[in-house]
Amino acid sequence: GSVSEGHAQCVRRLQRREFSQSRQEAVPRRRVFDPTPLIHNLLDMKRNAEGADSDGGAADGRVARIAVLGAGWWSQGWHLPQLARNARARIVAIVEPEPAPRSAITPLVPTVELGARYGAPVYRSLDELLASGVALDGLIICTPHATHARLGHQAIAAGLHVLMEKPMTTDVQEARGLAAAAAKSRAAFMVNNTANWRRSTAIAAERVAAGVVGSVQHVVCAMHSPLLWLFDDPDNEGWTKPSDGMVGNGFGWGQLCHLLAWVLKVTALTPTSAYSQMTLSERSGADLTDAAVIRCGGGASIAVSGSATVPGNAHSEDAAHSVGKWISVRIFGSGGTLTYEGDDQRPASGALEVRTRAGLHERHDGFLFENYDADSDGPESMHALVSACLGDDYHVGADADVGLRTVLALDAMYRSARSGRVEEVLG
Repeated sequence: GSVSEGHAQCVRRLQRREFSQSRQEAVPRRRVFDPTPLIHNLLDMKRNAEGADSDGGAADGRVARIAVLGAGWWSQGWHLPQLARNARARIVAIVEPEPAPRSAITPLVPTVELGARYGAPVYRSLDELLASGVALDGLIICTPHATHARLGHQAIAAGLHVLMEKPMTTDVQEARGLAAAAAKSRAAFMVNNTANWRRSTAIAAERVAAGVVGSVQHVVCAMHSPLLWLFDDPDNEGWTKPSDGMVGNGFGWGQLCHLLAWVLKVTALTPTSAYSQMTLSERSGADLTDAAVIRCGGGASIAVSGSATVPGNAHSEDAAHSVGKWISVRIFGSGGTLTYEGDDQRPASGALEVRTRAGLHERHDGFLFENYDADSDGPESMHALVSACLGDDYHVGADADVGLRTVLALDAMYRSARSGRVEEVLG
């Protein structure tokens, strides 16, 4: 279309956006992403090509120099356009080994065209990028699970700040190695479990850490989502097909990693064993429903329920027919309870509540979980990466330790579902 038509489309998109609490905690329109109109957003291209202008960037004019590793569905639909809008950051490189990335979910743009549109050189590997001499502050790693450990170690060795897509890995030993390396690094290492950066998450973690509900004894948590279209389709191999030693793949690795990362961040529990049962898709082989009891250090337990089979579509352009994910977390302590539950598309549907046996009742209205507003300048996790790159203060919602504990839980769950017995966490 013409420039005027593209501008009109952009304005209409912006007019449809709904906000709650703050610009950072936006209520997203859920949809299957078509990258063509968004990538043609001339305003985004102009900002990225020129870098930070007079009304953006750090106070001294600096911008975070960030490379995006991986040019698949999530990178093209979220990371790249979000970074292009972010006045405090600049895309300095794109790394993708495939000249023409493919996705069964939506058509993707070839890397040559991506590089031209975002004003960034394209490299086939991180080795090639690091050897190029391009000035870098940080990386967003959005590549297949099996590549996360190698790329993460390279980034840490290079002293770069990292925002890694979830799950951190799907291999326990790789996760342990990454967590150990990240603990020794002075650079930020974060896992993109966006719900962990929400304001309510910080409040919940502080209340539990302060002992307001006493010692954590039991957690009941659930995530029920309208994502059958994603996990029941065998063409969506990255979401459904096990690779490189994975025992299984599906809703657990793809979605329950968000729920478990939230629970493990807030409670600081460490999984020690799991018993799990899963219902597998007859078409794709992916797990569509998950039930588990996870035993943790100190004797606490976590009961987990997950399902991708809620009827509806979380990505409908028509808000009246869009169906959100139902999230519920109930934490039972020796002195009280903490609950956080609601529909992630309807902030008014839920609240964070704390009740104690001493009579305290604390309520924080509003429910916000994952932040995947494709039309924003990035979720809170991305802003944390930018701040780390600029040397500013930043909050870490999910570090490598949270990433590791999430992997420990999910790995034991998948092994238990296959063996039919309780499985201990791998050492």
